[in-house]
Order: sequence, then C-alpha cells, then structure tokens
Amino acid sequence: MAAFWCEKVFYVPGQDLVALVGAMESGYVRPGFFIGLPPEVKGPGWVVIRDVQQVPFRDGRTRLAVLLDYDALSAAPLMEFTDLEGRPLDVKKV
Repeated sequence: MAAFWCEKVFYVPGQDLVALVGAMESGYVRPGFFIGLPPEVKGPGWVVIRDVQQVPFRDGRTRLAVLLDYDALSAAPLMEFTDLEGRPLDVKKV
C-alpha cells in the first residue's frame, strides 16, 4: 500500500474541493485511487481521489496536491482538516 505524507490541508472555494498537500512516502497516487482518512481524526474512512496535481509554492518547492470532493467528506462532519497535517495517509487502488 502506498503512503502520502500530508503537510497542509486547504479548502478550495468555488470548486468545493479539499487539497491535501505534501509528498508520497512510498508508492504513487492517481485520480480514482482511494486515500484513507482515519477514524482517529474522525475521518470518513476511504475517500476517492478526484485529481492529483503538482503545485509550486512561494518557497520555490513543488509539492503534490491530492484533491478530494468536499461532498465526499460530509460523512464526517466532526473531522477537523488540520488534524490530517503532519501524518501519513494510506493510499490504495480501487
């Protein structure tokens, strides 16, 4: 199973997306794969990845952004997105 290290989480207004920004620790990630948002952070479990993009930041580094539909997270209304920061998240194919 692949692992994504989540550095930061952002809401993308106007597109109803949540961006998990970080880097792959192992394996790879593609749109249509699933990412695990664990119960210990009140996450909904496995969520479909809508898109994956390389995003340049002001510090000159490029990071990986895993994009999720905000509606897919409605099953976890108590989840704080910032609780995902600084932790590895499992990634799997369908």
